[in-house]
Amino acid sequence: MLRNLEPYGFDLLARVDPKVRERCLDIATGPGEPAMSLARMVGPDGKVVGIDLSEQMVELATRVASQRRIPSVEFRTMDAEKMDFPDESFDLAVSRFGFQIFTNPEAVARETYRVLAPKGRIGVAIWSTAERASAIHAVVGPMLEFAEPDETGYLPTPFELGGPGEMMKLLEAVGFHEAKEDRKTHTMSFKDADDYIETFVEGTPLGHSIREEDPDVQGKILARTRENLREWRTHNGIRIPCECVIVTARK
Repeated sequence: MLRNLEPYGFDLLARVDPKVRERCLDIATGPGEPAMSLARMVGPDGKVVGIDLSEQMVELATRVASQRRIPSVEFRTMDAEKMDFPDESFDLAVSRFGFQIFTNPEAVARETYRVLAPKGRIGVAIWSTAERASAIHAVVGPMLEFAEPDETGYLPTPFELGGPGEMMKLLEAVGFHEAKEDRKTHTMSFKDADDYIETFVEGTPLGHSIREEDPDVQGKILARTRENLREWRTHNGIRIPCECVIVTARK
């Protein structure tokens, strides 16, 4: 999954243009990207902190950064809705596909605004809408079809902020300005349907949601996912385009 996400991380960093010596925050860093790439860009006199709610992800990111001898980066287990940082601690904040899994993305945006210095920058990558993020919707569509909603009838999706201007409005609502939106499409590659399913079930939060369903529902979701993947078969495996939205803004 990391291999397929990498191009989107490059797009995000190109838009925020990190500078040498800057203090940077990576929100929902997962296994440590783009925090480790940021650390190389800001240099030894800069500072990068990656935060994630998962202790396992933070432990993995810390281990990988140590193995790669990457200086100026540290990882902390932290709730993005209640960041344990003083005001104005960072010059730049990024999040690669974090905002669509936050329980309260507005709270995360407010906290990010608080911890950024005046004129600080934010850059966010999120998935586009279902019809444009085909690689994600191949499994999310069946989840929405067969999964049980919560007691209010609500089913979360990774597309809730991907419509035109939606993420920009969220950032502007908490005080950011100069918001800009760009869209980038890359092709995700998988050896076969098994590879795709293993990647999403074992390597993303979607898998956690699937495993919470009854075995019968899980079976239906995965069977329909396999049907959806037939459209994207090639002689070199499965190739599926997926659009993301990159939004930048300034404090």
